[in-house]
Amino acid sequence: MGELARRDVLSWLGKGALGAVALGAVGQPAMAASGVTVLRGATLIDGTGRPPVRDATVVLAGDRILAAGRHRDVPRGVRVIDVAGKYVIPGLWDLHTHATFFENTVAPLHVVQGVTGIREMWGRPETHDTHRRIESGEILGPRMVVASTIVDGPGSIWPGSDVVRTPQEARAAVRRARDGGADFVKVYSFLSPECHAAIADEARRLRIPFAGHVPARVPVQDALAQHTHEHLYNLFTSTSDNADALYAQLRAMPDDPADPNWWGRHAGRMERAAVATHSPARARQLFAAMARQGTWQSPTLFVERNMSRSPETITNDPVALERMRYIPVGLRAQWQQIMSGRPARTPEEVAELRRFGDARMRLLQQMHEAGVGVVAGTDAGFAYVFPGFSLHDELALLVQAGLSPDQALQAATRDAARCVGREHESGTVTPGKRADLVVLDADPLRDITNVGRIHAVVSRGRYLGPADRTRVLREIEAAAQEPVEAPATPMGCCAH
Repeated sequence: MGELARRDVLSWLGKGALGAVALGAVGQPAMAASGVTVLRGATLIDGTGRPPVRDATVVLAGDRILAAGRHRDVPRGVRVIDVAGKYVIPGLWDLHTHATFFENTVAPLHVVQGVTGIREMWGRPETHDTHRRIESGEILGPRMVVASTIVDGPGSIWPGSDVVRTPQEARAAVRRARDGGADFVKVYSFLSPECHAAIADEARRLRIPFAGHVPARVPVQDALAQHTHEHLYNLFTSTSDNADALYAQLRAMPDDPADPNWWGRHAGRMERAAVATHSPARARQLFAAMARQGTWQSPTLFVERNMSRSPETITNDPVALERMRYIPVGLRAQWQQIMSGRPARTPEEVAELRRFGDARMRLLQQMHEAGVGVVAGTDAGFAYVFPGFSLHDELALLVQAGLSPDQALQAATRDAARCVGREHESGTVTPGKRADLVVLDADPLRDITNVGRIHAVVSRGRYLGPADRTRVLREIEAAAQEPVEAPATPMGCCAH
């Protein structure tokens, strides 16, 4: 940008009340070096909950938003992109992902589908390498919040987990996570109540969040210090009239070294059976406590709904087959192996699992109405959960569960950013925030599935228009055919 154009931008900004805020966040040198892009004419849904702004102008300088709202004029000498008739929303967050170490496929696939931020739930060394390469600009990928390695108890089904048997070992695992650069500690299903409590105490002492599965032997009421609860696990067991007896039974169960996962499957069956003894009063008390504590729920409805199907209906699904071309061949083979190892389900079994899923969705609606924070996550990287695409599916299911389209959108934008501590820089289209946006062809507040009708994506201030997105998708499809050495990715949870 020339000096005259820079002065024009500064003068234009100074006329508005938000000019000082924007310049303070961006800085004049950064603005001058990076140039300014203006998106003009769209309806702005800024993620704050305010009414949409029609014929809006969004001004970007480098990786920051300078202005957003109704501005009749724009500064001279800047790049103006006409998006009249479109809808601008904040960049989306997926708060439960895996396998982003596939740098040429999974990482950019998130972005071209509008997912500009993710929370990666297994922090392998390869994941941290990918994170650094994204931040340096070497590869296209989302902003990342990265977990520790899985911290789990004996019987853990994942090789490479940090297995802890005593409270002392659990505290040491938290210290290893912090020292290893994790943004949070990831906990899993086989932890003992004593180890889970020790993790909570050590995480509080070290001021590092912990999140993940509520362990099967831990009532949800005893896991309120856990920053997020994933997958809606244990809710019916915890809200059963027979909760104390059920947890006593779970804690008395022995491990089976010959079949470690039998224990997790049994816990899942107990959870489904506990629907019959569900206590609405216990649920109200639990949800009120979660809301007071600020505990977040990441329900991952899509993956749970998908896994209630018989495997052949998943592998033969036309939508899945269309999306599969973007999945790297090694990961694709793992997914197919997972499905081939699952027995076919009878129509009666599928119907039973669907009823259980519907019960979970009703419970989620009650949680949300009680004030529990709900965020959008998918388990992308797990078998037949597609990076980017499946977040659109997740938002549709959140609406089916009773959230309004606006609330579902906020679960992947404003509220997601709050959940991961990035609300100062992400989650809304407001001055000073990072320049991560999605331009849609249709109104997502009218129909939430319109989040999949993507016209363009702005990632770190880079505008990826229709031609750019087509090119990146072609590159991903080509890269997906190339064998890539990468560690085995998590293939799902013991309760599926």
